[in-house]
Amino acid sequence: MLKNRHIPYLTWLVVSMMMLMLTACSTSDEDNEPGGDAGQQKKPVTLAVYVYAPEPAAAQKNAVRRRANVGDVDVSNAAEGDIRSLQLWIYESETGNFVGYLDTEEVASLNNGEGALYQIPVSDDFAASKPDVDVFVQANVKEENCGVGTLDENITRANLMAGAKIEGHFGLDVLQTSVPEQGLPMAGKLTTQPVVGDAPALRVGSMSAVSTVQLTRAVSKLRFVFAKTTGQPAVSITSIQIDEGMIPEVEYLFKKPESVTITYNTAAGELKLSDINDIAATADPTDYIYFNQDAQAYENLINGAGLTVNGPIYLRESDKRLSGSISYTIDGVAKDPVTFQMQQAGDFSRNHTWIVYAYYAGSGKLQVQTIYVKDWENRTISHELYNW
Repeated sequence: MLKNRHIPYLTWLVVSMMMLMLTACSTSDEDNEPGGDAGQQKKPVTLAVYVYAPEPAAAQKNAVRRRANVGDVDVSNAAEGDIRSLQLWIYESETGNFVGYLDTEEVASLNNGEGALYQIPVSDDFAASKPDVDVFVQANVKEENCGVGTLDENITRANLMAGAKIEGHFGLDVLQTSVPEQGLPMAGKLTTQPVVGDAPALRVGSMSAVSTVQLTRAVSKLRFVFAKTTGQPAVSITSIQIDEGMIPEVEYLFKKPESVTITYNTAAGELKLSDINDIAATADPTDYIYFNQDAQAYENLINGAGLTVNGPIYLRESDKRLSGSISYTIDGVAKDPVTFQMQQAGDFSRNHTWIVYAYYAGSGKLQVQTIYVKDWENRTISHELYNW
């Protein structure tokens, strides 16, 4: 169990012991109930699910780091990891029948870098049969920041798959450069999970452990960083564009319906947020090229260097090999645009950050030396591409 990367071992142990105690106590209570009062004293049956989330910066700084891709990195501000609302659905895996639903803003323990155990009321019939279940959890998913319609206890599993999505937000039309008031959307799921225990205390998982739903940010983050050698003429960035066909128009949080065909931006998108009339000067801009450092060490190097930064820009995930161009002038004279491109398709899956570092050393053209991809948190997670 020490290999469980989603729940710290001590937390897992405490939760498991609590669930075993609840099961034992509930069985004892039922055995001691007088026959005539059993109906009145019967406790409601609940199904327990454990949820874990990206941690805010304060919690991450004290956590043990693990490498993923080229490493892991803290959130740039606590708001990127904040959970402000949570919805949870449970369905029978084989039939798709509804089992239970939770809508809550009781998320304090999640925002403290801890997991939270949620107990969802279920029917007696379900408790008797205990079929395998699918669990879907989303956080901070609202009409205001995701464009979703009504998602509540009345929605079927198929309609949840089709309706839980990001549309009209986190795209190229209106760039999202800060965390929305509702928070960054997150999602997680478990499928074909066993149900164990005895009524009234059931749980998703095994007799020794509660299954964990790992929440993951559904968007990724993009920044452009610029520098030039001290003493060089003014280098102005006139345009930063991402090519057409890069960002999907809709991102499904759990799984794309088979009947849906994904479409992408049909024109290049402008990513320059403000005038960049002269990029920052430094003694040696090659000091900020990525050379296989620890991810957080490189992030700290960039953040503390006083370089010119364009971003962050929060975008929907993409399965494409993102590419684009940077237009610029040197001493007022326009130069041929330089291009940038990710190393491979899928590097812009959800919950990743991407830094493009470009510099001018005093001769030739603007050099694009770094395309840097890393997990946006300190735990190693499998990032599925649910849109494709």
